Amino acid sequence: MKTYLQIAFFTLVVSLTYTFIGRSLPQFENHPPAVVELGANIGPEDLSAAGSGVFEGVCAQCLKIGEAVRAPDLSNIGASAAARAAERATQTGESYTAVDYLVESLCDPNAYKAPGFDAGGMPNQGSQLSGGQILATVAYLQDLGDVATVRGTDVDPVERFCGISEGGGAGAAGPAAPEPVGPPEAVFAEFACAGCHQLTPGIPSMGPNLSDVGARLSKAEIYEAVLEPAATVGEAYTALGTLMPMTLDGNGFYERMSAADYRALVDWLAAKTGE
Repeated sequence: MKTYLQIAFFTLVVSLTYTFIGRSLPQFENHPPAVVELGANIGPEDLSAAGSGVFEGVCAQCLKIGEAVRAPDLSNIGASAAARAAERATQTGESYTAVDYLVESLCDPNAYKAPGFDAGGMPNQGSQLSGGQILATVAYLQDLGDVATVRGTDVDPVERFCGISEGGGAGAAGPAAPEPVGPPEAVFAEFACAGCHQLTPGIPSMGPNLSDVGARLSKAEIYEAVLEPAATVGEAYTALGTLMPMTLDGNGFYERMSAADYRALVDWLAAKTGE
């Protein structure tokens, strides 16, 4: 009886300890990006507020404000966009606004690359965000170093550069946003990731063992490893820098992955700390 009481007491202490630790840690909520209708009569201030949520939910894993590591510092992007748009308009003699510049940069990231950065790993946001969400993000970016001018009725740049119609979804000029593939385990299996990566510690594989990837890489670094493998591959896996993007391109990974799939996959991998 004494042994059973000791076991019960030990179990209770452990349970209470973990409960206390869990309640002591800061709790974070993950909210989906705001839904904004393209063509709605919404002004720059409200658009910018909605765009802040879109940016935090979709972009902030890789793009930082006040920090330039794997992507340009966006703290003054509003002023920079206005200057670059004016420069292009002068060069071409055609109208080209800061809104045009930011919308095109979101839907065609390779159109403008900041010196020292390669936008090749950034996906086309026109296949992941609605037209309204793109304008909201543009308003938020304009407010970083300048004043937002874009309105929800400014549908022309979204139609021209993203192929998204006023209804908010992809129009005839652009592809529809992909349906989610599924939970990260399904993504890992669907695209044959296990052919090169192991999730169990101590098992050798062609690529890095991912059982502790969350302890080795930040979420931003995991995003980069998925989107631009050749830029992050270690010396021991040089061949993988070519093989991985070829494999993912060949099985339709980049075309089929939705924004939700990317976020879920990165969160899943980041949680693997080897503990």
